[in-house]
Amino acid sequence: MLNERIFHFLKVSITVYIFYTLIYAVWSYLQILDLANLNPNKEWLGSVCYLPHGVRVLMFCFFRYYSIPSLYLAEITSPVFVGPNDYVDGWNVAAIGSVLSVVIAVELIKWSKAANGTFSFFRPINFKNYKFIILVIIISALINGLLANSIITAVNPNVTIEVITVMRFFIGDILGSLSVMLAIWVIFTTLVDTRLIISPEKE
Repeated sequence: MLNERIFHFLKVSITVYIFYTLIYAVWSYLQILDLANLNPNKEWLGSVCYLPHGVRVLMFCFFRYYSIPSLYLAEITSPVFVGPNDYVDGWNVAAIGSVLSVVIAVELIKWSKAANGTFSFFRPINFKNYKFIILVIIISALINGLLANSIITAVNPNVTIEVITVMRFFIGDILGSLSVMLAIWVIFTTLVDTRLIISPEKE
């Protein structure tokens, strides 16, 4: 039993780490291009479409507490491997807040019983089917904008966080998460349509 749990934890950790790093690499490349010229001076403003937050949400909702160690590891190593200039000093500590934002959001929703705590990419897109994940995205985005930036200002006196930065975090996490969700939904439904996988909803 213990060996099965360890093996499961290792599989989850590898999956989470690779998925996060790949999505981060895509986001980092788009940041460098900055086609819309949203951050010409490369300041700490917060991305208006932060794809990695979608990974945080998905991985924790899928794997719950098994995903936390690898999520945090990916948070602090992805900038080193992919984009060493993407973050300010203090992010290693602030990343804890970013991961916890999703945990807090899920636990709040479970405690309030606002949603049943499950969702499936095999179901049609509507609010009823995706209520849980939408609430997690919105609540965690708000918490992350406040918590991560508060931690950064506490550990790095050279950084001053303004309201616009928090708002960009909030909006960016929501748009980034929705973009990732939509991409995954398209992949899953395409695989079902081509019968490469069988939807449990149709069994």
